[in-house]
Amino acid sequence: MIPSVQLKRTSRPGHPWIFSNELLESPKNLIPGAVVDVVDHRGKWVGRGFGHPGSLIAVRIARRSTGELDDAWLRSSLEVALARRVRTCSGRTAYRWVHAEADGLPGLIIDRYGDRVVLSANTAAMDLRKDAIVQALREVDPTVTAALWRNDGRGRALEGLEAEVAPAFGEVDGIWTIDDDGFPVSFDPTGGQKTGLFLDMWENRRRMTTALGTGRVADLFSYVGQWGLHAARAGAEEVVCVDRSESALSFAASNAATNGLDISTTQSPVDRFLDETPDRSFDAIVCDPPSFIRSRKGASKGAKAYERLFARTLTKVRRGGYAVVASCSHHLFEDRFHKALAAAAYKARREVVVVVRGGQSPCHPVPATFPEARYLKAVLLEVR
Repeated sequence: MIPSVQLKRTSRPGHPWIFSNELLESPKNLIPGAVVDVVDHRGKWVGRGFGHPGSLIAVRIARRSTGELDDAWLRSSLEVALARRVRTCSGRTAYRWVHAEADGLPGLIIDRYGDRVVLSANTAAMDLRKDAIVQALREVDPTVTAALWRNDGRGRALEGLEAEVAPAFGEVDGIWTIDDDGFPVSFDPTGGQKTGLFLDMWENRRRMTTALGTGRVADLFSYVGQWGLHAARAGAEEVVCVDRSESALSFAASNAATNGLDISTTQSPVDRFLDETPDRSFDAIVCDPPSFIRSRKGASKGAKAYERLFARTLTKVRRGGYAVVASCSHHLFEDRFHKALAAAAYKARREVVVVVRGGQSPCHPVPATFPEARYLKAVLLEVR
């Protein structure tokens, strides 16, 4: 028998997360990650998912139709997710294959890098099923030659899971190289950020880079230099990648050399770099910072931090220049992000016009009932 939990009348229809305070009684006796059915306040079946007795998210619904959450379900879910990427990620060999709840696989991330993948199990449910996930993946796409588990995200601690980085199968050691819209880009899948590379910005670069192809360009929080590479190829005369990580900048420099491009690197906290940079000294700046907001409680304070950073960034752009500014904090919703932009322009005494409005690439889909899957906001601004 699959245990069941009952929703209160005030539950949110269609949302895949069931919080403990939305239940008449929390699933205290469940094994973390066990399958559980959800019924509404009248006892009508709503869906089937994975429960956790010690998490604020008590149940993560995985399917709304009847059926088991078994190995066949895993294979089918991976097949559907892969088919979606084939249709929407034309020309890409590096993309997010599985975007957790957005693909009906709560807590599972699979990032594809050519014929290798990096997987992250961020919930107890996916952690319990790691072997089955690997088996299903190999059956769905036998061309995958190697896989690495990067189970070191902060979300695991919320479900009582320890961090681990370990091979799943195949050869995963060393530096990986992928094609990024015509650029060979190398990175470290075991020690780099996230799964080694960020795969949510490639569509924005396709749409926004032409505005960065002149004069002096700064790529703030550059990591391995993807924005800087695109700006240099577009025609920028001088590109500087700024990051506090020596390792990241080493990759940025080697990636530029591999592609026959000339960029410089500056190892520095971005705040210090902006302090030392004269106003209106760049023709364009890319400002893609890490998340400043870790929880809903920190949304207001984080929004102010974005305002300050964006204002300082805008002061460094010449009149008639461009700025790409972004936020990957899903707690900073779209309207608040644009309020932060407006406040930043006012503080910087700059007039700005949104030229291109972007978001996360299509390999990071967003179900209509799960707005939390949409976290990335990005705009190309003309600065006056």
